[in-house]
Amino acid sequence: MISIYINYFAKAGILNSDVLKPIQVGAALSDAKLGIQRDDEGDNISDRNPAYCEMTGIYWAWKNDLESDVLGFMHYRRYFDFLPNPSREVDRHGLIQYPSLDAKLVNEFGLTHDVMEEAMDGVDMIIPVPFDVRQTGSKDIYSHYKNAPHHHIEDLETARRIVEDLSPSYTQHFDDLLKSPLLYPNNMFLFTRPVFEEYCEWLFPILDRLHNEIDTTEYSWQEARAVGYLAERLFSVFIRGQIAQKPDLKFKQLERVFVANTAPAPVEPELPQTDKKVLTVVAACDAAYVPHLGTLIRSIFTTTSPDYFIDMIVLDGGLHPTQRRLLDGLRMDRADSSISFINMEHQHLDLKTHSYFTKATFFRLGLPDLLAQRDKILFLDTDMVVVDDISPLIELDLDNALIAAAPDFVMRAFVNMGVPSIAETGSLKSADYITEHLEMKPDGKSPADAYFQAGTIVMDLAGLRDAGVFDNAIKDLASKTYWFLDQDVLNKHLQGKVKFLAGRWNVLWMDEHHASSLSPKDRSAYNSTFEHPAIIHYAGIGKPWLNSFNPLSHYYWDALRKTPWYETILFSFLDKRYAVHQAPVPPSFARKAKTSADKAGAKIWHALPHALKVKLWPIANRVKKALN
Repeated sequence: MISIYINYFAKAGILNSDVLKPIQVGAALSDAKLGIQRDDEGDNISDRNPAYCEMTGIYWAWKNDLESDVLGFMHYRRYFDFLPNPSREVDRHGLIQYPSLDAKLVNEFGLTHDVMEEAMDGVDMIIPVPFDVRQTGSKDIYSHYKNAPHHHIEDLETARRIVEDLSPSYTQHFDDLLKSPLLYPNNMFLFTRPVFEEYCEWLFPILDRLHNEIDTTEYSWQEARAVGYLAERLFSVFIRGQIAQKPDLKFKQLERVFVANTAPAPVEPELPQTDKKVLTVVAACDAAYVPHLGTLIRSIFTTTSPDYFIDMIVLDGGLHPTQRRLLDGLRMDRADSSISFINMEHQHLDLKTHSYFTKATFFRLGLPDLLAQRDKILFLDTDMVVVDDISPLIELDLDNALIAAAPDFVMRAFVNMGVPSIAETGSLKSADYITEHLEMKPDGKSPADAYFQAGTIVMDLAGLRDAGVFDNAIKDLASKTYWFLDQDVLNKHLQGKVKFLAGRWNVLWMDEHHASSLSPKDRSAYNSTFEHPAIIHYAGIGKPWLNSFNPLSHYYWDALRKTPWYETILFSFLDKRYAVHQAPVPPSFARKAKTSADKAGAKIWHALPHALKVKLWPIANRVKKALN
């Protein structure tokens, strides 16, 4: 039997594997209840964790796991690569970087019983590929320890003396290690039972002496971890000794994988238990937009048919507990409802935003996999208010489409006006941006006619899961810049798979300058959305909490009035509207007007091919900032 213990000390994601056994180290001194094996049960030294670090977990396995034939140890963010691939890039710290702790990690690096069993076949141990400390500026292990933060070289010298006293046959290996640049790092290994027993019987008496002899009373908490720091060097001493003293010893060296984001995976809420039809509505929000989310939720609860149970799910981008409590209190407006929060704070950290967009805009891209128990949902942007029954949307037959969404009249206005996209995408005219950057070439339609507004989306989650569309969209967003971020990517990857809704399901006001550029047909359709709106979208400049531009602002204030945030938003609005502003500082004479050079440069820039603009943008942006 193979048992690989993974040490945890705080809440983090836990891999689902048939061989990995999570263990909470330092449990005796921790208030955290991680729901996994603790190192303070049975024969243990858990209370020494502040000094021993992960070694308290190894000790627990030694004294309490008496059945396993192979015992190993890895970390909640460091794993072995059991499926070596020469194409994987190893950084200067000897690590393969991996973005997040997900199910793909297990298969990518062979973290399963069968793969590990095959890897251990015929060998006595698996250890890390040695880390060369010269990569980080040290000439050898001695100088590496001496110059490391929170380390005291006297402790290393104490360790040498204790090894000479307790295990003199390893003294030369200790001395050789200090003169070598190669370290077997992180206390990571797989040992057969005999090797594991010999390692623990050799190591822990040394650590016990170190614990008693190193005076840490004046040390900081980082410095007080000295025994743990030394254990890592002693591991290398043990490996050197084993290899030198046992000519028949068989071992393998594997690269280490470092997982950047180890946050717990988001957990889907349980399905509501009700006799009514369930209408699942999802919205994403961070702490800054909570008042507007509360306004949206209240409007949903008070306008939706009583024949439905509202299953409200909030993709939580970092809400404070008090904010969640206030939002949950909105359920008093509707008995047949629930509000659930899914922690998304650590998701999509590798995706970049710009302008006024936040990370929360990306959260919906994970919905097909995240909401595995649900097959159809309604997603609404947070800056919306519902003014009519939304149940017809969830009952809508999508006719084999994967989503339903409303047309984007703003994009149609942009196309007619020739509005350029952001510079990072080449400053393309809107029509060219859709056809070239988004690669949308709809048959028989203008580019803008095929482009939808993503504020209201009815999602066939089952179909999206089967198609894998959102997985491709996430990869695309991580590798390429987009003007309207996930809205653009969804348009790109859902071409031909969209059923268009009537505009009343996503009423988005724009000023007359833009509205007047619409074609007569689009202008008529746009105007009709205001006659009987169902969902109002306060995107763009017409946000009621900032100004009074939007003629549909009264719907927002009516819904907000019955939430806990009404006075806060109202007084903030009044402060902005009636505050006395200082006169702006006049620009310097040199930059009062565009020079002929400015105009010439802009003209040349707009004439460049799109592909060249995208490549040149980082340089051009730096030049522009320097001139300003």
